Amino acid sequence: MGNSTNPLIRLIMFTSEDCIYCPPVESIVKEVVGGAMSDFIYVNTVDVDENPEAAQRYNISSLPTLMINEQIVLQGGMDDDSIREILWNTLLSLAVANKERLERSKQSLLHVAVNTWESLTGERMLRKTLGDFIHLGPYQLTLLSLYSLDPLVPSILYQAGYQLGLFGLMHHLLNLLEPRLGMTIKRKNRLKFICDALELYYSDREFLPTYVAESAEVTTIKDDLFVIQIEGLASAAMKIDVGEPMCDFTAGTLAGVTDSLMGTQSIAVETACAANGAPHCEFTVYLDPENPNEIRKTPKVEDKLEIRERRLNFYESIHELSIKLEDSYFMRKRLRPSIGDMVHVSVYQPIVLSIKMMDDYLSSILFSAGRELGIFGSGKTLLYDIVQGMEGEGELQLPIEFNKGVDILQKYMTHPTTYLAKEWGIVETSPPDPDNPGVRYISVGDYGPVSGVPDLNLTLCDFLVGFLTGRLSVLIGEEPLIREVECQGTGAPFCKFEIKLQR
Repeated sequence: MGNSTNPLIRLIMFTSEDCIYCPPVESIVKEVVGGAMSDFIYVNTVDVDENPEAAQRYNISSLPTLMINEQIVLQGGMDDDSIREILWNTLLSLAVANKERLERSKQSLLHVAVNTWESLTGERMLRKTLGDFIHLGPYQLTLLSLYSLDPLVPSILYQAGYQLGLFGLMHHLLNLLEPRLGMTIKRKNRLKFICDALELYYSDREFLPTYVAESAEVTTIKDDLFVIQIEGLASAAMKIDVGEPMCDFTAGTLAGVTDSLMGTQSIAVETACAANGAPHCEFTVYLDPENPNEIRKTPKVEDKLEIRERRLNFYESIHELSIKLEDSYFMRKRLRPSIGDMVHVSVYQPIVLSIKMMDDYLSSILFSAGRELGIFGSGKTLLYDIVQGMEGEGELQLPIEFNKGVDILQKYMTHPTTYLAKEWGIVETSPPDPDNPGVRYISVGDYGPVSGVPDLNLTLCDFLVGFLTGRLSVLIGEEPLIREVECQGTGAPFCKFEIKLQR
């Protein structure tokens, strides 16, 4: 996938074995996408006979159907030139739009960088109710739920990290940690100083303590690569065998900051991960590789059974992590003994912001990941305890009435046990409206991923919308319709969500 900072465009082709128009359309897709656009377009072919639920979800009525970023651009047979014109026009317009999003993402990351600096140096507090540190739990559960959804997610997270490495605070911090970086232009010396600075960055406790990791060591330095081992990295400190690397965001960050400081194409891969049982996370960063597309490849399309098994594995990982997090929240056992299990919100924020900025399809990825976590993630035992222990109600049986469910959700989000994660601050709900009993509002203050962000004229909390949707559906037995109507990303002082029954 190279070092392109263009967000991936997702093209889905719906076909079947007996579709006579599908092979020529598929051939044209390969022709158009296989050239200059191959680095930033992810193509997925879906057989509607094998995946009828996908066809139903997207209302596929005829074949072939081409969908680009969740928008149908072609259905049924069509002459070759028209297909080419539709593909080129759609893909090129998206590429231009992505450049605009990239610029907005750059500006937001620069703003986060300033916030981080002011917070860590004591000039400003981003979250007045909770402080500017958040538990590893929400961060790790967000990653697990994202990875579980789609084999494309590692590439998405890598590109999000790459943007942070290019445009965030890290390259400035490395220059502060290793002043000799600014005193030489010799490639060999600069690479050595970058490696020295990275060791300090991931080990620092005093200068700018984000607690993103415990320590780091560069074990190999060559003209065209270096290898760095990081202990206690926040994304992998869960100490469970997830089955695949969990630190693509960090890999992207290493590539982006090396690219920024060396002025050369850099690509990073994680060769060992603590989330797979390794003692540390290990990354190899390549400089000016001859075959960049062979180092990091766009993920292959997986068959239905593989996707199902992969998802089930992540559900088990989420359950296992939830048990460990309970011990960590109550300080019975730390995930990271030497530095503790809190990280600065700046470790969490760039992931959500960068993904949100890439394209509209990724908003649905964030929503779906949050929804899955709301349904299957930790905290449901507490939720059930609140239901059963409501004063004067006796033991309530699920599902429960909509308004009662919203009230219980608010009690769950403001419970002292929930607050141990420090994910959100003040949570309030609107009272039931007798004239409109199927609509409620919930406001969330000091939500970790968006605290202190600038006014981007954009709602940012798709993951939280998904989580609220999933968690409330557990209570009321049906999926509500939730949308964010105000956000810190639109200049509001808190994030506000409208909750409706769909029937």
